[in-house]
Amino acid sequence: MSIWDYRRNFAYDEPLDPGDERLVALNDARGDYDGRRLLRALGIDLASRTLRDPPAGACIVFGGHRGCGKSTELRALAAELRGNERFHVVQIDALQALDINNLSYADVALALAEALAESIAQAGIEVPQVYVTPLHEWSRQVSHQISRSSSVDGALASGAEVKTGLPLVGSLFARLTTAIRSNSTWKTEIREQVRNSFTDLARSFNQLVSFVESELRRQRRARALIFVVDGTDRLRGDEAEAFFIRDIRQLRQLRANSIYCAPITILDEQGAVGQNFDAVERLPMLKLGEKGSLTRNEIAWQRLHEFVHKRLPADNFDDETTLDHLIARSGGHPRDLLRLVNLCFQEIDEGPITQAVAATAACRLSNEYRRLVQPADYRLLADIDRAPPAHTPATIETRRLLYDLVLLEYNSYWWQTHPAVQALEGYRSAAAAEDAGAGGRAAG
Repeated sequence: MSIWDYRRNFAYDEPLDPGDERLVALNDARGDYDGRRLLRALGIDLASRTLRDPPAGACIVFGGHRGCGKSTELRALAAELRGNERFHVVQIDALQALDINNLSYADVALALAEALAESIAQAGIEVPQVYVTPLHEWSRQVSHQISRSSSVDGALASGAEVKTGLPLVGSLFARLTTAIRSNSTWKTEIREQVRNSFTDLARSFNQLVSFVESELRRQRRARALIFVVDGTDRLRGDEAEAFFIRDIRQLRQLRANSIYCAPITILDEQGAVGQNFDAVERLPMLKLGEKGSLTRNEIAWQRLHEFVHKRLPADNFDDETTLDHLIARSGGHPRDLLRLVNLCFQEIDEGPITQAVAATAACRLSNEYRRLVQPADYRLLADIDRAPPAHTPATIETRRLLYDLVLLEYNSYWWQTHPAVQALEGYRSAAAAEDAGAGGRAAG
């Protein structure tokens, strides 16, 4: 096969499902991360692999850097949670279902109701009308109130429907979430109506969840229900703080077990997040070595070699040290390693990938990161890199740098500047000034 036949394996935003032939277990290279902690937090007995103590309304946040493998890990966790002695799992991808660039708790509440109705209908579980009617009437009333506005035509009015029961409810909620995603005018009006009647929505939703869980247990399909919500880690700044801190109490009125994917910046708000969620789990970067040490963490290097070679056989590199160069410049960030190999593809007409090609790709990645770094950031980054591991100053600036991957977090929760940024002249000058200052202080 030509090297070009493998390029399709290097899509940046493609989480892998359990069983995918490209999947490599990376967690033993992340330090002290252990996915079993999350399973235990949800009541899974790891010895018997059963749900020992079904939780009621447990809400967990699962965070880390963008591109570090959270979506792939969430899919693996969902597979672990699913089973007739465990959970009925409802998965939601916020990137597909919602407008992630402008998201509120009201949007997510609608998406949860839509996904629940669709999942239960697909599972063939019959729900008495007494649990369906309140959600049906709530969605009809909200649509009717919005349709009375002069800025909205009759498109949201329920009208005649072929579907009945839960499929009809799912269709009505899907209409609202689609309108939020596609129309900025409707977005504001729908959110206002949802907020004004959120207590009624929560009550009807909770009654349905309670019945479904009892029916799942009666039919021995599962012992509890859980939502796994991916994509909400794309929220940043005020929107992330509003969703995960200021407004999460409203969303938690929906008494359903849930896991929400969160941006790394929210994890620094441990006090507020710890109060709002039942558990906080973070997925660290792959650790190539300890901070300030030249000794390699061989497990991490081995896993990342496997990570690439599952997608591109080793004979497509002129030497394994060429791949070592790409791994070093990725900082242990899986998505950036994929980006680097993609950049190599752009430099060649045929294989193999050489040291020179890898160096060019690394330079191009550095130039991409240059746009994310402000001149004043270089001194801050150099100072963090030269400080002890415990030095992790949580400020507006460092949260921005963490979100943009300029600053990477590793287990035991120390920070280090991305190697692609360390290669920039601005960083090198700031680091030299830091070293000169430290030398002068030591001499004094």
